[in-house]
Amino acid sequence: MFNWFRLKNKKPCAGPKWFAWMLLLAAGSWPSSTVAQSRYATSDSLKGFVHWIDLYDDQNQRIDPSANHRPYSPEKTCGRCHDYKTIAHGWHFNGPLDKASDPGRPGQPLVWSDARSGTHLPLSYRGWPGTHHPQQLGLTHWQMAAKLGGYLPGLTVDASHSSGSYAALADTAAQHAIDRSRITGALPIDCMLCHHRPSSGYSPFVWTEQIAEQNFAYAPTAALGLAVVTGGMRRLKEDFDPTSEETRDQLPKVQYDTARFRSDGKVFIDVLRKPSNDACYYCHSNIATDSLSGARWLHDEDVHLRAGVACADCHRNGLDHQTVRGFDGEQHAAGELVGTLSCTGCHMPDPAATQVPPSPATIEMAGRLGAPKPAHYGLPPIHFEKLSCTACHAGPALSQPVPRQLNSIVHQLGSHVKRTGLEQPAILGSVMLPVDASGQLTSAETNGRYTPHRLLWPSYWAVLKDGQLTPLNPEQAYDLVRKSLKVRKDLAEEIGEIKLSLAKRQEILGDERAARLKPEELNDQQRAALAAAESEERRLQVEQRMLAALSDIESAIEGAQAVYISGGVGLTRDPDGRLSNLSADKLGMAAQPYAWPVAHAVRPARQSLGASGCTQCHSDDSKFFFAEVTPVGTLPDQVTEPLKVHRLQQVDVQRLRNWNQLFAGRDLFKIVGLLSLALTLAVAVSAAASSLSSRRAERP
Repeated sequence: MFNWFRLKNKKPCAGPKWFAWMLLLAAGSWPSSTVAQSRYATSDSLKGFVHWIDLYDDQNQRIDPSANHRPYSPEKTCGRCHDYKTIAHGWHFNGPLDKASDPGRPGQPLVWSDARSGTHLPLSYRGWPGTHHPQQLGLTHWQMAAKLGGYLPGLTVDASHSSGSYAALADTAAQHAIDRSRITGALPIDCMLCHHRPSSGYSPFVWTEQIAEQNFAYAPTAALGLAVVTGGMRRLKEDFDPTSEETRDQLPKVQYDTARFRSDGKVFIDVLRKPSNDACYYCHSNIATDSLSGARWLHDEDVHLRAGVACADCHRNGLDHQTVRGFDGEQHAAGELVGTLSCTGCHMPDPAATQVPPSPATIEMAGRLGAPKPAHYGLPPIHFEKLSCTACHAGPALSQPVPRQLNSIVHQLGSHVKRTGLEQPAILGSVMLPVDASGQLTSAETNGRYTPHRLLWPSYWAVLKDGQLTPLNPEQAYDLVRKSLKVRKDLAEEIGEIKLSLAKRQEILGDERAARLKPEELNDQQRAALAAAESEERRLQVEQRMLAALSDIESAIEGAQAVYISGGVGLTRDPDGRLSNLSADKLGMAAQPYAWPVAHAVRPARQSLGASGCTQCHSDDSKFFFAEVTPVGTLPDQVTEPLKVHRLQQVDVQRLRNWNQLFAGRDLFKIVGLLSLALTLAVAVSAAASSLSSRRAERP
């Protein structure tokens, strides 16, 4: 390291070395990266380092389990040997931090779900089309961490971050913004959430539970099992002063397990350099809803995982934690060459088989981890222009109708609740949609490549003002509509709760005695009559309460038309005071589904799309173009319009049907053609033999 004391005492004429250092400083060429890295510990061995280390709290004080009952800090503990600030810019936790970073191909959004107001809204700090920026809704970084941090490894915050200005409403969303960071602090990045060994005892479920209690600083300690944490900061009042000695006893209590500490105070932490698959699964699981009924054993594992390839073998990263996402043409944020970590780069480094011609280095690195090069016998080259690798090989097999799925982050898989498969929001997939080279949805007519996607139809309250449809802050929306909706916990369940009075039952059944019978004592006709009456009563009640809620919003926000987006439509009050759908020109794209690509699980070649023949795609009943997908609304008994996938694909359906006719008798044509060829060859051989015999007979 440069010795400033010696420099200060050097004479001006000390020689060329002093002058060279001055030139470097003046030119801004100080080797900062080398100097900065020199203070961090490194290990060049393939053998993992054994972490017997001291723990430090957020005040950088060494933790003594018998005296210091503060939680340990990953930044102050891990940051002593690792460049925590560089790591904090990584893909998994840099959403609100890196303003200038490439947002990358659209991916899975963060979904703000508020069952009370019936809100399920896709959010993203990256500006992906179809998502909303949290700032637009007046959601603070603290709210995002408190709501979604249980399935994030941390959330770095830059106070100067701004995504642009948004039109302010009369009753602004900012007035409903919540920020308790003064009490809880920021959500830390927990290194162990990804780098723990599965058998180490680290529990991501505990991490999630602690975040729900707003115990941000305590979550890493509790999840690692170093201590028992009791109490929650969620119960602390807004005027709580965390720096006061008088209120300190109200903070959560930390009781360290002294058996985990060595006599010198060091603790063993079982760290893995390369994250295990189990660490990825907690946030990156997608399961079919039929697996909830016990059919999970029928589903196969991704072929790469079955072959022993780990998630982190393809989704790699350096110290900056800019994780490779692995799609064709990916421009890595760190400027690294990652072409061979995509499907085509690993299996098919052929310029004719990929949109982005690979570099010579990509071709030389073909077959990483033993990847075979597929033959694709008989497959016309146009398929490589129109289809991504995942279109044929990844995701669940196409189904009719398109089924529902559950997702780790969206549906908080891992929490101990009984699931039905009908949880909101509904995610449907897979659906084949064309995307351009940057991953943006497009149409097949513009050279888009079909890629399997998951779909999520949003639901939220909004206002139409000055021709612009703006979502309401979820807290603001609930404040405005809760009295009219008469909902406390779940709009989908409570708004349609109906209990027919005895008089109404008697009116329907026509008999006072029958009206008092239990449901199991009624005959089929009586049950059907009651069900029809309840359905009509429910429809009227939902309509009445929704109209009242929309009216309340319009009363609070002057000059605005209230709208509730659900199931692909916008419900609003018409001039006659009835519930109706907002016109398509005013609704625009606000009710359209958000779609993100599917990459896993990869199926074997014999289960790939098209393996059973061309008509698997090229027929009028193929699931590729003609599968039916039905938007799922939030309101009970909400009727939505099913649509064929080709409407989302924006293809010319008539041309598609004409093309399909060419494949109707293709197999028979091949058989007839081969038979005709064989017959022609037989005739030709017979004629040649006859001619040869004749010439031989004519010889003397």
